[in-house]
Amino acid sequence: MRRLVAVLVAACGSSAPPPAPPAPPAPTSTAVADAARACREAAVGLERATRAVRGPESSIVRAMNERCIDDAWPEAAAACFAKMTGDDDLARCAGMLADRPRRALLDVIGGGGGRAAIAVARLRLQGLTVGIGACDRFVAAVADVLACEQMPLDTRVDLGNSMADFWDLPTTGLPADAQHRMADVCDASLAQLQAEATSVGCAL
Repeated sequence: MRRLVAVLVAACGSSAPPPAPPAPPAPTSTAVADAARACREAAVGLERATRAVRGPESSIVRAMNERCIDDAWPEAAAACFAKMTGDDDLARCAGMLADRPRRALLDVIGGGGGRAAIAVARLRLQGLTVGIGACDRFVAAVADVLACEQMPLDTRVDLGNSMADFWDLPTTGLPADAQHRMADVCDASLAQLQAEATSVGCAL
């Protein structure tokens, strides 16, 4: 028996290991060059399309090119950014990115503050759905009031960022009483926002 066990152990120990799975094919130099060119064109498109909301002395070409390469933007998204004609196209093109690279992109655009920060805050708010009617109406009103030029710029930047951060939270699955309380708060907040907007000459 011991000899049999020894033979089995020896046989198992001397058996050839299973072949390793084949390595994925390395990207060709042409594919790498195409991806690099697509990222450069996307960065230039973003620079051109968002110039109206950024300071004339600032540039995002290098930062956007790095984000595109590091986050491996999909080909369709890069092409969309390259063809942008204005910041209104930003939401459509940014929607082609996954959540993390989209946030990184928006951080670069809004990092200089001012009108760029407002544009990013509006974009974030327009993409939010709370799932409670009163709160969705309040979020939409906040996005609208950010475009009100009569309201001080710093006030709008603070309002947009704080609202986007606050509502970027999961609200699904809340019990009915919690939803009712949230709806009441949102209704009251909307009425207050409308009053403040009206007082400075902004219509919602």
